[in-house]
Formats: sequence, C-alpha cells, structure tokens
Amino acid sequence: MAWLYYEEGLKQDEIATRLGISRSSVFNLLQKARDEGIVTITIDPTRLERADLSVELKEKGQLAECYVLPSSSGGAALSEQIGRLGARIFEQKLEKDDVVGVAWGRTVMALSKALSPTSMPGVTVAQVTGSSIATYDFSPELCTSNIAARLNARCVNLHAPGVVSNANMKSLLMQEPIVGQHFELLRHCTKSLFGVTHITGPTLLEDTGVMTEELLRQYQDKGAVGFASGYFFDIDGTIIRTGFDDRHLVMPIDDFLNVPDRLCIGGGPEKVDAIHGMLKARIATILITDQETAKAVCANLSAA
Repeated sequence: MAWLYYEEGLKQDEIATRLGISRSSVFNLLQKARDEGIVTITIDPTRLERADLSVELKEKGQLAECYVLPSSSGGAALSEQIGRLGARIFEQKLEKDDVVGVAWGRTVMALSKALSPTSMPGVTVAQVTGSSIATYDFSPELCTSNIAARLNARCVNLHAPGVVSNANMKSLLMQEPIVGQHFELLRHCTKSLFGVTHITGPTLLEDTGVMTEELLRQYQDKGAVGFASGYFFDIDGTIIRTGFDDRHLVMPIDDFLNVPDRLCIGGGPEKVDAIHGMLKARIATILITDQETAKAVCANLSAA
C-alpha cells in the first residue's frame, strides 16, 4: 500500500478501490507505515537556517546555528512542533562516535519521540543530571533512554538522585566510583541536548516537584529569569547560584560549556526572557525555536 501511494502516485481512494478496503483504512495504514519507519519523509531543515529571522537571531544571539520553525495553525502543542524540527536537525548533525549529554523536559522528550529509528551503536547517550522518582514522562532518565533506544545507541543513565538533602551528601556521592566515572564520561561529550524553561508563573520546575516555590524564589530574588541544563541565569547571562546548587547533581558548568555542539530546543512567549538570558550566558551554540519567540528575542536583544 505504501508503495502504491508514495512510489506509484495512486490516490488514497484509488488504492481503497484496488484493495477492496475503505479510504479511512488506507489513511490509517499509511500513517502506521510512517510511525513504524516503513516510510520516511524527509524535508531538508537546513533551509530554515537561511531564513532572514534565523540569520538575525543567530547573529544577535552569537550562535553557531539557528533554526526557526515557521508559524503553524496546526493542533499539535508547540513543544511537539519544535521537538519534531529538533529531531530532524539532531539526526543530521549526529556522528557515529558522538557522546551526547541529554537533559530533560517536555520538548526534549518530544524530540526523542520524533527521532526516526536507526542504528548507531557507536554513539553514547548520557544523562547530564541525576535521576528522579517523579512520575512525569519527561524525566532525565526517560529522555536519555528514549533517545538511546531510537538510535540503538549505548545508554548511560546517572544512577544517583538529582537533588540530595545537603552539600555533604553530594560530596560523598561524587566520591563514589560509579558517579565519578559518569561525570568523567560527560567531560568527553561532543554534543549536548537540552531545553530551556522560564521561572515565573507556573513553571516546569515546580510542576515536577524538582523545586519548591520557596527555593525558586531565592533565584528570582537574585534576578534569575531562566533555567537550562541544570543552571539558572539572569537576563544578562550571569549564572545565579544559591545553596540549592550545592545539593544538585549536574554536569559542572565549565565542562558543559566545553561541549562543542550545545543544542537548545524551546519556545513560547513565556520563555522569551529565559532564551534571552540563556543566549547571553552562551549556554547554547545551536538554537531551535519558533517564529514568534524568535521575533521577540531579537527585539529584546536589540533593545538591550
């Protein structure tokens, strides 16, 4: 059926007549063929990098690459739309011996689900922050394992909590060989993949139970506007720290900034300031976002 539609150019009703099934069955089976990887449709996403808005944000944000998703009236959530574009970019950039550090979030999980199944056993996919006992479906360990599964790559989860009770506990955990070896692996990352979140109003960090309102307020009081890959920052890109950082198991910022390709995916009006600050902090080298967010960030960077 997929051959008749994609290779011979038959219409769905013609296929239905030939096979003696309903047109809706043809539609559903064609969709199943795409979902199972029997059929893949490729659009060259690098063309988006050459769009005027992408070029403007790339220059103003001091990025190596920038891809802006065109406005869409589709029903899919923005995180899913950006995730799909991110998957296509990530697939094109991935090399056979890459070590990929993965953070977490809705858009990162959306990217993982949009990846085309392939086999890259030489690739290592590693968690950049500790694990969680939370039930949300985009936790660090799930994002990492899902990406590795889609790539048929080596998966290295961090078998330690993301947040511990005190600084001494973190220090002790970091001395454990299994944890130390994991962070040594992260120093060899060639790519990193992460989202960005705002910290005002309803925020992912509170919704998932990673932080309490009181802890989050400590960062807000110091001027923080966003959070990416384990770190808070203000609108000017200064990394903001509190006692929470002494309890948070995450890839050290200096090691993270040494990763050659740091791919951030995220968008939405609530994230404009967060993306602005993240770009000022030079946390990302590659940004994938949507058109409206890109316009707003460009305007803010121009006014800064």
